[in-house]
Amino acid sequence: MNTKDLILKQFQACHRTDTWFVSLQTALEGLNRQQAKAKDQSATNSIFEIAHHLYFYNRIELQRFKGINNEHNITDNRTTFHNEQELSWDRLVSELLQTMKEWEAEIEHSNSESIEQFYENLTYINLHNAYHIGQIVHIRKHHHNWDEKVGVNYTT
Repeated sequence: MNTKDLILKQFQACHRTDTWFVSLQTALEGLNRQQAKAKDQSATNSIFEIAHHLYFYNRIELQRFKGINNEHNITDNRTTFHNEQELSWDRLVSELLQTMKEWEAEIEHSNSESIEQFYENLTYINLHNAYHIGQIVHIRKHHHNWDEKVGVNYTT
């Protein structure tokens, strides 16, 4: 497997293919706005806030990969969890999953030089995605709105 195929598989696993961990699509499936916004004393961020954070960073890194300058100046990572655009829950999930789909298409159509140039960032954004997907599943389990039958597909 070459580097491009490996990176593409990582994006697919984070986006929509349940493998050693559940995908973002599976982790968010069936959640309503109230469940996504639920917070308690032990949770630093709600699922809604984590989803916004993922949308924020995936959008910025995708633009960077495409060679598009972004105007965001991140002085405090905590602000990336806040929904300044006031997107509805359904719209946020749609935009986030669309961004993940765009990542896959962009990787599929990119050349090896682009992949090699951005290899470190591509790897880190996927690690970042997987980390937060785990948080989402953990929060859902804590709030008793996770279906244990859904999930890991460890077949390889």
